[in-house]
Amino acid sequence: MPLVNPIRRMSLKRIGLILIFVLVYLVTRVPRLQNDIINPDGVNWHYRSQQFINGLKYGDLNKTYQHYHPGVTVMWITAPAIELYRQIPGNDKYDMYNFMGFDFVAKFSLVLAQLILTLVIVFYLTKIIGFNKSLLAMSILSLEPFFVGNSRLYHLDILLSLFLFLSLCLYYLALQNDSKKYFMLTGISVGLAFLTKTIGIVLFAYLVLYTLLIGFINKKSKHNLLMVFIFIVSFCASVFAFFPALWVNAAYIIPNLFSEGMRVGVRKGHDVIVLGEDVMDGGILFYPLVLLIKLSPFLLSGFLAYVIITLKSFRNFLHLSKIKQLLSDNFTLLLIGFYLGYFIIMTVPSKKLDRYMLVEYPVFAYCTLLFFNTIHNYYKNKKAVILAGLLGFSIFVIVPLFELFPFYFTYTSPVVGNATYANSLIGQKPFGVGIYDVKDFILKKYGYYPRLAFVDVKPIESIYPSRLVRDIREVAVEEYDLAVLGPNEEFPPRVERSPFKLVKDSSIYINGLEYWRIYVKRPK
Repeated sequence: MPLVNPIRRMSLKRIGLILIFVLVYLVTRVPRLQNDIINPDGVNWHYRSQQFINGLKYGDLNKTYQHYHPGVTVMWITAPAIELYRQIPGNDKYDMYNFMGFDFVAKFSLVLAQLILTLVIVFYLTKIIGFNKSLLAMSILSLEPFFVGNSRLYHLDILLSLFLFLSLCLYYLALQNDSKKYFMLTGISVGLAFLTKTIGIVLFAYLVLYTLLIGFINKKSKHNLLMVFIFIVSFCASVFAFFPALWVNAAYIIPNLFSEGMRVGVRKGHDVIVLGEDVMDGGILFYPLVLLIKLSPFLLSGFLAYVIITLKSFRNFLHLSKIKQLLSDNFTLLLIGFYLGYFIIMTVPSKKLDRYMLVEYPVFAYCTLLFFNTIHNYYKNKKAVILAGLLGFSIFVIVPLFELFPFYFTYTSPVVGNATYANSLIGQKPFGVGIYDVKDFILKKYGYYPRLAFVDVKPIESIYPSRLVRDIREVAVEEYDLAVLGPNEEFPPRVERSPFKLVKDSSIYINGLEYWRIYVKRPK
């Protein structure tokens, strides 16, 4: 019998590993995707996607601009899928009975898009560090609990994180190959990152400056100016090509993207709880605390260990010739330069949210891989290193994926103790987590559709009769039967002035935290 061609055998091995990766990826994201979380922003994106597809269908292209983020990539991904689902008889419009179906279609299409984008990253990262390391790095990233939790949301942050990391991979390949094609692909990828969230413009600026700096140091300024020109043209072309609103109203929309971003993101702030204090700006400690709470010990320790190893050898690269080589040839330096810059920039805006740090997760996963690779190469007992890595990964990553199912969004690191203590450091937002469970619990315990009051009504209104839902901040206690508060939510002053009192009757716990508190109305 002839021997199997080694190249073919290797290809079959790669295909097998990729299929396993795809299976694990879907297993951690699809089960209970239809009834885990209805985040308030996701409700907004349902409306925006509906307007987006209507704008395309009826030629009103201004409707494809819905928000300053602007979320165009998300709407391109989910709006056609939702429109197809709408064609099924009985699904012509959203209501409390079919919202679950619409939400599943939107989230599932986004999960598939994220999976495809992850595989594209594996393909290009393979050209930099090899297939095995590339797949391992993306596996570490893709199974990180908080990352998994956010990838199950109808939201923007995971898509942004993947586009930014892909862009950095493509840019490094552009430098290594001095390739116009890769500079063009980088421009397109950065354009898609920008069309996901406007903060993607940070990477645009970083790559332009990085290219010009390398050109100056290597005395290739004219050549690198040409590459910058190709990059900018590709960026602009992709932004205009995929954003139909720009075809008819670019002069208004482009300035508005940045002015609204500055108004809402930088100046307006966002209500957060830091160290038990309710503030509009989390301050300089907010994101370090977020990373301490939301990164698994496996990822955090792997990254810190790699940084320590790198700093010890840093003095060997202080000569000018070494610096030139590092700028041109060191992928890790390229990554750390951007992600450190992003971290510093994100401390400036007053609006701070834990999920904004998801952009940093790829560099943590990559550096963790480098740390274990360094240890693996250093020690003779390779099996012991592999077993230690697998043990740490199993305890701190795999086990939480079983324990927290399906509410990975609420993940807190054991480094800070339990979820209650983590909540005292950075306040957990309700974000519609377990809202289906809340509805089922209320109907079972309190009877047929009592009147409800919530602080944020969007999630519950999607699956409950909207005429029976009230905003607790706007109406009197007389107008509802039960009040439901999420973590860190309090009664407004009008409740104290009411002739009724609200008495806590039951609670729903998620990840060890008293997540939803249900109050019944009683006469004073």
